[in-house]
Amino acid sequence: MERGVSRIRTYFGKVTMTDKTVAQDRTPLRIAVIGIKGIPARYGGFETCADETCRRLAARGHYVTVYCRKGMGEAEPPEYAGIALRYIPFVESKNLATITSSFLACLQAVRSDVEVIHLYTVGTALFIPWLRLAGKRTVISVDALDWKREKWSALAGQYMQFAARIAVRWADELIIDSRVIQRYYKDHFRRLGAYVAFGANVEQPRGTDLLRSFNLQPRKFILFVGILRPEKQVDHLIRAFNSLQQDEFDLAIVGDDPLGQKHVAWLKSLAGPRVRFLGRVYGEAFIQLCQNAYLYVTPSNVEGTSPALLGAMGAGCAVLVNGIPENLETIGNAGFSYRMNDVDDLRAQLVTLMHQPDLVAERGHMARERVLREYSWDAITDAFEAIYYQVRNGRR
Repeated sequence: MERGVSRIRTYFGKVTMTDKTVAQDRTPLRIAVIGIKGIPARYGGFETCADETCRRLAARGHYVTVYCRKGMGEAEPPEYAGIALRYIPFVESKNLATITSSFLACLQAVRSDVEVIHLYTVGTALFIPWLRLAGKRTVISVDALDWKREKWSALAGQYMQFAARIAVRWADELIIDSRVIQRYYKDHFRRLGAYVAFGANVEQPRGTDLLRSFNLQPRKFILFVGILRPEKQVDHLIRAFNSLQQDEFDLAIVGDDPLGQKHVAWLKSLAGPRVRFLGRVYGEAFIQLCQNAYLYVTPSNVEGTSPALLGAMGAGCAVLVNGIPENLETIGNAGFSYRMNDVDDLRAQLVTLMHQPDLVAERGHMARERVLREYSWDAITDAFEAIYYQVRNGRR
């Protein structure tokens, strides 16, 4: 655990846990994860984070249970990579899916022998006081400024802000994946949560054979990956790309939104002849897309540390981001940006970068090195492990 203690100091910029505390109880942890759709990861950033960290925690000898939504996958195995999986029914609704599945998962967890419950998304904070009263230690990963996402109604947004206040008041620890969001919580809620970034894998070259199924040529396409929700502003990227006077590059859009098909249909109606909607892509195909794209673009207006952006960087793909503070924090000096929400500047940057392949290749190498240096999943797991020990041992 000395390694974990060192990492937690690095991430938080302060000593939040002493070596003596860890030495008092280094027995394996009993951890439950609640609030995600499920693992293996096939859905989004929090699922990827849970998948990567829970597999590593299980390999270290900890007892990990992940509560998954029932019916999300074709198979529902009881175990995955040493992790116990439990399947929970839920109401299939944009506003109720997470809340209903998390409530039923918490009912099971309070009757189990788990010591630390890690909740994902701020909306699940409603259950923290109850879990605390039941004697469970709680950690919650908050998801950017979730109430700003356009998918939520005004009432749902108000609930998210209310839930954030519950998390701040009751959780043993908050985990925040962006220093920008960490500062927001400190300034607005008067609590400094623990900064632990998302991670990403740095992949070796995988070839190009799977590109054929997408009718794409290596280094001849621009890539976007994400859930096709309004705040991702994929329409900005499509409009900018459509306006280019070129016949060399395609635009590949990876993602979907089962609960927002009207918006997805609208995006497809905007697409020009060189825009390809590829649906959901995971695993080897996702890696090949990132490794062979000329440029990865994220026009999103609401982010923490974007897992898809980190995945592209880890694959060595040069990135161009909407210039919101969270995106700029993620890329450092290892990528490109355009003026915040400015479609005209996005178009101008695309034109410039299409004519500078050497610069684009250089930034792709820099992006890969940044992920290797700053966003290792092993380091993220060290930080989580140290936090879990901290809260189990009664240090808030």
